[in-house]
Amino acid sequence: MKHKVTKIVIAVLLLTGSTQAMGQKWSIATNILDYADFLTLNAEVGVSVHQHWSVSLKGRYNPFTFPTTLNKTGRIQNRTLSLSAGARYWPFFVYSGWYCGSRLQWSRYNSGGIFSDSSSEGDAFGLGLSAGYALMLTKHLNIEFGLGLWVGGTGYRRYSSPACGRLTDSGIKAFIAPNDIHINLLYSF
Repeated sequence: MKHKVTKIVIAVLLLTGSTQAMGQKWSIATNILDYADFLTLNAEVGVSVHQHWSVSLKGRYNPFTFPTTLNKTGRIQNRTLSLSAGARYWPFFVYSGWYCGSRLQWSRYNSGGIFSDSSSEGDAFGLGLSAGYALMLTKHLNIEFGLGLWVGGTGYRRYSSPACGRLTDSGIKAFIAPNDIHINLLYSF
């Protein structure tokens, strides 16, 4: 009986203590640079869970194909659906100053016609590491500058053209790539 009471008291203290965490704020952000990447729609929702820690969920979506005269097929595309969950450490306070973070990310992609007539598609999964700086513009509006590195694996298929191409290669490979390059507009509340 004594152990049950102790567990209940600890649970109540943890629950009430976590609702009073310092700097508990929600945020919503969008990456301006993603719109330059063939109009990729994106949003990130975050919450501070401590004075120095925040967690977030991010989504990116690009369903667009564009006409062009740069290749034989007459189209370019950088279609993607990407989801990630991550955490950031802020040495000063959440949503202000320098930060470093990590995230788990999954992406389904279909890209082609941009630098050559070929295209590739597949699924990628991995761990991202990032760092950056958040500049407070007003009480609720920030601008964040950051960049990151993504390490993971992908199952891919390569085709001879972006539209109805012949399969030229497929497989699974590891990768290290720049990722999470951003200039975010962030609103916190």
